[in-house]
Amino acid sequence: MTKTLSKNKNSWLNYLHRLKDKTGEKEKLELTGFDDFFNANDFAHSFLLHSIPFVYLLDYQRGTYINMSENFAGYKADLFLKGGIHHLLEIYHPDHFQVFDSEIFPGRLQILKNIKPQEHQNYVFTYNLCIKNKEGKFENFLQRNCFLSDEIGNPLFSMGILMNIDHHKNGNSVVQTVDKVDAYGLIENKAVFKQIFYLNEEDKLFSKREKEVLLWMADGLSSKMIANKLNISENTVVNHRRSMQDKSNMPNATALVSFAIRSEII
Repeated sequence: MTKTLSKNKNSWLNYLHRLKDKTGEKEKLELTGFDDFFNANDFAHSFLLHSIPFVYLLDYQRGTYINMSENFAGYKADLFLKGGIHHLLEIYHPDHFQVFDSEIFPGRLQILKNIKPQEHQNYVFTYNLCIKNKEGKFENFLQRNCFLSDEIGNPLFSMGILMNIDHHKNGNSVVQTVDKVDAYGLIENKAVFKQIFYLNEEDKLFSKREKEVLLWMADGLSSKMIANKLNISENTVVNHRRSMQDKSNMPNATALVSFAIRSEII
């Protein structure tokens, strides 16, 4: 592999490395019907040719792609089908990969531990990543995937889609969400998890103004009262609070204040 194995035993690369050594019958899965749908009629072909997400099926045990859409970031599918994750690692932005390998994937394993193995496929994991295209420029993509796991809960296959969001992505953060979906489409998707990872440590720090808002929050003042104290709009106060919650991954104002006190931010 072109990347160094992380010290975190639950990192993505370490997980693949361990899984590769496991013995037993390897289940064969294939994406079927995709090409038939894509070529069903002229309208579908014309629309999807320009709008279609890139589809993949990754075998974790072999570290290889079983199926992959053509022309992902300018690359032919054969590069992934023949090169496996080695090709992916060569074009994955190093900072984004570090966050995924050492933080996001271990977190996914922890989430899956609390879900019955047969239900793993009903949870969709979404996050943004940066990939170097065929021209050598980095582009932003949104990936949504689910896992097919063995009877004890080890993810064996990752099936997902990638969509280019280069014109919509700004900032230096990676956002991961998890949604519970209904396989039959009868129940609305339910968001069960969200976490923000910052590529630069300084982006995690609270600004001077945010700390001022936080101090007044700790005193029990409402957003309107804080706005009057600081001569800013109530909406600005709310935005500062949401920004701090994102940086600290705290779900509400009470948890944010508790976090700030424990971390000696205030």
